[in-house]
Amino acid sequence: MSDSESSGWFPPQLDPVVLRLARADQLAYEIGDLAGEWSWNGPITLTEFRRGNTMELRVSSIRPVPPVASLLFSEAVNHLRAGLDNVIWHLVGKVDTKLSPAAERKVSMPIYDDAEKFRRWQDAMVRAHVTAVGPSTTLGKRLRQLQPFQDDKSRVGSISRRFAAASGQKIEYAHPLLLLQAYSNADKHRAVRVAAARTFTSDDLTPFRSQDHGHRELLIGDVLGRGRIGQQVEVETQSAAMIHRPGPFSAWVSPVRELNEMRQYLSTVAFPTLLTGLALTDGLPPDIQLGDTGASNRDRIAAGGWKDALERLVGPTQDRFKRADARGLVPHDIVYEDS
Repeated sequence: MSDSESSGWFPPQLDPVVLRLARADQLAYEIGDLAGEWSWNGPITLTEFRRGNTMELRVSSIRPVPPVASLLFSEAVNHLRAGLDNVIWHLVGKVDTKLSPAAERKVSMPIYDDAEKFRRWQDAMVRAHVTAVGPSTTLGKRLRQLQPFQDDKSRVGSISRRFAAASGQKIEYAHPLLLLQAYSNADKHRAVRVAAARTFTSDDLTPFRSQDHGHRELLIGDVLGRGRIGQQVEVETQSAAMIHRPGPFSAWVSPVRELNEMRQYLSTVAFPTLLTGLALTDGLPPDIQLGDTGASNRDRIAAGGWKDALERLVGPTQDRFKRADARGLVPHDIVYEDS
């Protein structure tokens, strides 16, 4: 993106908002890299229990997901939500230059899944003399255009269609603004969001079509394989650090993919719509250097890269798969039980 292109639709006064999005992308990468190492290190320990001529492979220990993953996720959500409110503040301030302290406290991005509630919000804001968001204003119309009750095309799936087809799982769709609102509200009421381990397991004795190909929670003592003594049973586990979407949603999702979807929506739909009235294909560069480079904010943005966290994680993920293949099977403990 050239300097002229970056400043063409996004005003310099909001450059810090672009840096917020870039920081959220950095945090998503950190979560993905951390979770990848945790998963590669084999967080699930299996023990073979033998009784007579039979044996069972049971889960004997599960290493917790590092708590920093939850803290990184919370920080990213905060930057996304704050960036959205920053843009609204900027646009309102251009019209309503002398707001009372009480009116100022009301200025934030409205998020409604009900047309009547949004109408009541606009009326209340006009009564509070925040005229910039009234129903007949440019900003008021653009805000309505973005509302979840109005925008059905931007919904985010809990998993990709490809993975849903392969695993047989159902996709839970949610509007990015409702997701951002739910995560932000949940984070305010719970000091730390919990990242829970979800594991996919398979063995070579059960027909592929009969296996559960979705990630599920594992508990100590769960049996992952059965057989007779002397019979070789190969069990594969693939563990992932996942986030449980807050109510009213219920799906377990990849925190990296979830953050990426919300950030991309702000970059390509919400921000350009608020500022220009139209969504943009490219939006804003996600990969921006935020350290001590000596560059101005505008120069940092102009030099930004277009590969997001998901794309940048492809290389490290492939490397971990190669290391896992080279490592081969991990031996398990054997415990004999009284018959």
